[in-house]
Amino acid sequence: MRRAGSFIYAVGLFLASGVALGVPSAPGDAPQMSGGANAHTGNTAPKMSTPFDLELELKKLDSEKTDADAELAAIDEELGIVEARVVARGRAYYKHLRAGLLPAGGGFDELVDHAAVVERSRLALTRDLDREKQLHKRRDELEARLVAIQGERAPLDAHRDAIRQAGAMMHAADDRRAAFDRAFDSSTPPPDYVAIYGADLGPTDPGVAEPFATRYGRLSLPVVGRAEVTKIAGGAGHAPGLELHSARGGIARSVAAGRVVFSDKYEDFGPTVILDHGEKFFTVYGNLVSTELKVGDTVRDGEAIGAMGSRYGEGGLILYFELRQNGKAVDPAPWFGL
Repeated sequence: MRRAGSFIYAVGLFLASGVALGVPSAPGDAPQMSGGANAHTGNTAPKMSTPFDLELELKKLDSEKTDADAELAAIDEELGIVEARVVARGRAYYKHLRAGLLPAGGGFDELVDHAAVVERSRLALTRDLDREKQLHKRRDELEARLVAIQGERAPLDAHRDAIRQAGAMMHAADDRRAAFDRAFDSSTPPPDYVAIYGADLGPTDPGVAEPFATRYGRLSLPVVGRAEVTKIAGGAGHAPGLELHSARGGIARSVAAGRVVFSDKYEDFGPTVILDHGEKFFTVYGNLVSTELKVGDTVRDGEAIGAMGSRYGEGGLILYFELRQNGKAVDPAPWFGL
């Protein structure tokens, strides 16, 4: 290809020194430059108002890229033909030029015929060189447009990935919300554990079960040590509950033996554990940092539920606590004698 390029350059010099005649453009020689792959300029992605608009724009870019790739393949194929033709015609034109006025010995008519052949060769070679130039220019435009398409796709792909991720997170949140609500749909008989009250005595040993309802007014707090208790009134979409603020010893503990029916992040309370104490009594422990409990685990009275967490702008550790009966939140304060 380098030898062909050198030859074409030499032919160009011959043409520049030859007779300059107007060469009309052949029909179909000039490529169509409007529309198609040149419809967009720059790499600024348009603002998408809906996911549908986003997908529509991505499909449009994909279609444009497909068209540009197909046109590039056609250009490369035609370039191979045109460049080979330029070499052949260039050699023929050069040969005719070298002949000079040699045909003059055959008379004036033969000299005119020779000049006509030379001129036709020059015109044909000029058209091929012009077409080659057009094809190279168009190929450069298409390659630049493909780079621009890739730049335009990048933020759109990132936007689509963000939408899909947000959708997955919303579905996960919906699933957790549904699991949270389902946790109160049924209840089991109370586990076979004895309730022991007092300070940090640790989990109780198995014994005779004590119904949860009989512990009204004497439940032990779900935190150990000194804690400040804030009552949360029900209403306006909020269930009645308690917030227990503790500066140290931030471990939430079960207020009675039970079975884990929910252990996951919940949008209102963060990491949350729900215990089923039987007879449709449930306790909710929210705003945890972490927990090792899984759904189906059995928890003894006083057993650790998880580490309490803190909230932005508030000092110390905070545990959110709810008591539910038949799936409905009830004021837990009287159960602790508050």
